[in-house]
Amino acid sequence: MSAATQPVKPTERATAGRAALARQLAWGKTPVLPTVVVVALVALVPFVWQNDYIISLFTLILLFSIMTQSWNITIGMCGIWNFGQLAIIAIGGYTMGLLTIELGLNPWLAMLVGIVAGGVAAVVMVLPSIRLRGIYASMLTFAFAEVVRLLIIADSSGFTGGPFGLSGVKGLFDGLSPIWALRSYFWLTLVLCAAVMLFVHRMMNSPFGMGLVSLRESIRFSIGMGINRRVQFIMATLISGLIAGLGGALYASFYHGITPSFMGLGPMGLMVIMVVVGGLGTVRGPIIGALVVTILSELLRDTVMWRLVVQGALLLIILAFWPAGIDGLLSRLWVRARGWMNADGGATEPVVAAVGAGEVPATGEAQVLTAAGAETPVAAAVAAVPAAGPAKKHGRFMTWLNADQPQAGAQKEARKEAAPAVKPADTAAPVPPPPPVAPQAEEAGGGGGSKPQKKQGRFMTWLNADQPQAQKGKQGGGEDGDASG
Repeated sequence: MSAATQPVKPTERATAGRAALARQLAWGKTPVLPTVVVVALVALVPFVWQNDYIISLFTLILLFSIMTQSWNITIGMCGIWNFGQLAIIAIGGYTMGLLTIELGLNPWLAMLVGIVAGGVAAVVMVLPSIRLRGIYASMLTFAFAEVVRLLIIADSSGFTGGPFGLSGVKGLFDGLSPIWALRSYFWLTLVLCAAVMLFVHRMMNSPFGMGLVSLRESIRFSIGMGINRRVQFIMATLISGLIAGLGGALYASFYHGITPSFMGLGPMGLMVIMVVVGGLGTVRGPIIGALVVTILSELLRDTVMWRLVVQGALLLIILAFWPAGIDGLLSRLWVRARGWMNADGGATEPVVAAVGAGEVPATGEAQVLTAAGAETPVAAAVAAVPAAGPAKKHGRFMTWLNADQPQAGAQKEARKEAAPAVKPADTAAPVPPPPPVAPQAEEAGGGGGSKPQKKQGRFMTWLNADQPQAQKGKQGGGEDGDASG
């Protein structure tokens, strides 16, 4: 028996399957090298602009990027309308400040404790609200943030500083000169921001991240596919809380203090604008939003009223014309530029159009064209799809309101034109009848289209309580979100 005809071992088949899944999920496409290049270039800012104000501004942008990235995980990628993120950030900052002031702990160890405190606070906040959706979860998380803020303000013992906040928090680089301490903070936040971005990118392109996106889009479908909603949301909130604790600890250390006003409505609205303007649910969006909004705020800091007007107008423009944010706009422009540059290729365009229209599988389009020489009915259908696919309707009023309809209509027309090219079913191979179903399988299946039976005799833990309850369709803002629409 030759080597080509030897059966593949199960371990080798499993390894090949995992490799194919990794390529499909883009695990190997984490932009490590481009990120390192960008970090190396941005690290030269203190030597190009030897101005303390410029360095402090860039450090603040990086701090906001870390904070908004933590918020983007829950509100953008998971669909959890969490309005208590600033309280988690403040808990991380207050934990580090109290440990360095009251106990004299090393600032680096205090920062690690602040990160853990942020993660624990996030889990404590999400446990009561994990069964809620929409406005109910928003109100509960907002109430959590208000309770934390009012407890700090009402403290008259001086332990938390009351309404004046903490001051005298030890810095991470107090042993250096002021200029080098400032530069060290800038480089540290730059490296941590890049590390957080790479981590979030890899997480969202993993099966865990795919499960979070699936839960965000359709909870019932995801639960039916076996995704445990509670475990997914708790893990995502824990990761978000750890990143938020990191941002809060760095903020308190950099400014040597933190106040309860950091948890007010003003900072919360500012971070919401950063996330939405940059791109809700994207990895680069929080960084872009923090850069744009912070620079605009600094340019208009002398005119508070105009600053609010400009921020509100920017938010309205983004929501009206580019809901995907600046990151989505840049990605769209890049795709169009690549299409314009590859307009003369022509060889792969019919295949791509056919795959997008659902006519040919993504793995076999090249074999159909090469093996059949564009003479078979399937190849004829593939060649007919791009003729009508890219067509767009022009001359309609307010076409941006109906941007999706022309594309859907073009795909339908393409399929209608491609359908006659396929011969009738008399020339196709007969379809074998389905195999008979065993009686045991019919009994286990619950009678065809009936609901799956509950498993008896097992201890229904709290984490696995979603599966039976997801099919009851509870009202009142439950897990299926029926009450919230």
